[in-house]
Amino acid sequence: MSGFKAIIDLVKTSTDKFIPRGGLSGKLKGKLSVNPEELIDAFGYGMLRNSLPALRVALGIAKPEVGIKLCEEFNDKVCMDLVLAVKGNSVVVKQLREWVINAFNNSLKGFGFDVESLINEFRGLVSGLDGGSLVQLIAPSNSMARLALMLHALISGNKELAKAHALIGAVSVAEKLLRRLFLEAYKECCDLKSESFRLAIARLFFLHV
Repeated sequence: MSGFKAIIDLVKTSTDKFIPRGGLSGKLKGKLSVNPEELIDAFGYGMLRNSLPALRVALGIAKPEVGIKLCEEFNDKVCMDLVLAVKGNSVVVKQLREWVINAFNNSLKGFGFDVESLINEFRGLVSGLDGGSLVQLIAPSNSMARLALMLHALISGNKELAKAHALIGAVSVAEKLLRRLFLEAYKECCDLKSESFRLAIARLFFLHV
């Protein structure tokens, strides 16, 4: 099953038209998978360029030494640090985690409500993510790429990463409807047996297509 088709099939499970209310259909259960190479091919245009080598390593497409070689071609220290984070360098992972948290906090400036609870919730989510998940969290440069990686996280069973993607989406986009839909997905995340969560994912998907 291709990566893009797997993501579409996951969204299809968000409506009662495709499955009964209990969860994944028998046809998809145990078979839903994403080819990471196809995921990069389909959505790489919406990823930060200097994150792609580390993202390939995080998704198991490339070995760390290949990612480092690609970063050397870019002559980009940030690119190199991201690969080191995926490899599990504790110092770099800690720095990347704090950078992600600070970037999230800065994105909340100008919001017209108390954001302290969101800051605390995001910090709690990010504190449990490893270097590979942190790279997936910062890689998207647009909402479609973020939605794709969010769905990939769900398929992979990484609910904390999926929820963090949804929360970043809710505060990083300018369009009010898109912001509301990401926030809805965040609040309902991440039980695929939940009708409200499946519908939230479906609304996000159909807004992008």
